[in-house]
Amino acid sequence: MKETTIYDSGVNVIGSIPDYGVMLDYISDVYGYTKESEGSFHFRTEKSLKRFIAAIESCILNFSGESHRKLFFGALADHSLTLQERLMVLFWQLTYANKLFNRITSEVFMCAVLAGRIIITAEEVLAFLRHIKEAETGELQWSEGTLKITASKYLTIMKKLGLATGTVKKTIVHPVITSALFVYFIRFVQQICPADKTLHNPYFIFSFTDEQALINRLKRIENTRYWNITQIGNELTIDLKSPLS
Repeated sequence: MKETTIYDSGVNVIGSIPDYGVMLDYISDVYGYTKESEGSFHFRTEKSLKRFIAAIESCILNFSGESHRKLFFGALADHSLTLQERLMVLFWQLTYANKLFNRITSEVFMCAVLAGRIIITAEEVLAFLRHIKEAETGELQWSEGTLKITASKYLTIMKKLGLATGTVKKTIVHPVITSALFVYFIRFVQQICPADKTLHNPYFIFSFTDEQALINRLKRIENTRYWNITQIGNELTIDLKSPLS
């Protein structure tokens, strides 16, 4: 009987997709709500196309339910969002849909962000992958070469998402979380972890914001139409005012 593992090598394939803007259009056209650029996702061989499509379906198009699916595709079809805003939507979706991407991002990349660091290297990611391989039975039983590729491809993804720059050593880029993105993020967090409406929700680590700044933004008057905030002592609860249509 084949042992079930948590992590797969989808990060390697997603990191190899050349143009994320085109990929987002393709996802929106083929799986979502738009039909404007269908067919734009071309590669030199049919094999490459099938490989990328399989990775998209397994690493991105996983949802907690229909409301989450509508939220994601609604954002991709929203022409008022810039490409960088849509790339942030993709970033958050990857943290949900691919467990290895989530793990590296939460335990390596976001830890560096929250520590105030400006540089992150593939060697750090590689060391973390080696740790998983050694500490967790059956996980990442890949060659050293594959582990190195995965570490490199992870940082390539972050660069294509606009969250890192550079070549060997990557400089961490703090994204601009616009009002529209902030509202999306709060809805996203509650869609995928509906039982936790507090700041203990594990997906808040991906906000690029410290807790006090997050609280201050949640309480801004322009956001009162989207949710109610209840605070008792240090415990804050967010209640969305209306479900997504």
